Amino acid sequence: MKKYENLAKQALTILSLLWASQLSAQSQQYSTTELTEAAHSWLTQQLPDETALDVAITPLDSRIGRKSCATPLAFSLSQPLTQRQNTIQIRCSDNNSWQLYVPVRIDEILTAVVLSQNIATGSRLTADMVQLAERQRRFVRGTPVTEPTQVIGAKAKKALAMGQLLTLQDLCLVCKGDVVTISVADKGLNVAATGTALSDGSLGDTISVQNQQSRRTIQVQVTGVDRVSVIF
Repeated sequence: MKKYENLAKQALTILSLLWASQLSAQSQQYSTTELTEAAHSWLTQQLPDETALDVAITPLDSRIGRKSCATPLAFSLSQPLTQRQNTIQIRCSDNNSWQLYVPVRIDEILTAVVLSQNIATGSRLTADMVQLAERQRRFVRGTPVTEPTQVIGAKAKKALAMGQLLTLQDLCLVCKGDVVTISVADKGLNVAATGTALSDGSLGDTISVQNQQSRRTIQVQVTGVDRVSVIF
């Protein structure tokens, strides 16, 4: 009986060695550099095409050594993609399962208007004062200006520095006392008049304007530099 038990143990040992040998032959070996690159490649595929994003990934420590896996690697994010600071989980699900974590930073990049020179309070913007440049969205406070033509002729509410990203909150497209063009569009009829702004306003703001002909005060919406539209 003991003889058969020994034979069974030997057979199991041989089968275990054969299985381990086969598993080892099927396993894929990965260096930390390859794992980092694989995580970066996976993340890039998850990013939306319509948004410009800058991805900075922290390489895995080389002291981790090579890792092997007999199954395809699985990747996932620890937080929603919209989070700036995130972590990519790399997971192997074979019998010797393991997981690693790769820190990553995701910044949205905007193409917006920045100043090419210092601007004094009350100065009207001209085309040579602005240019388009890329900036990280996290540094933007307010509504960025994305087209120079939107703000040429607008006045600076405060002193602005060269290189600063321009926002609508920095400007009044219509300033108190300015003569503005009032547009009236109703049922296909377009009429224009002139008026005097009674307060400052930026794009989309509602302000009061006095019609220069009728002297009536009306509520209008700012649509551009020195341009407003009657609200119905």
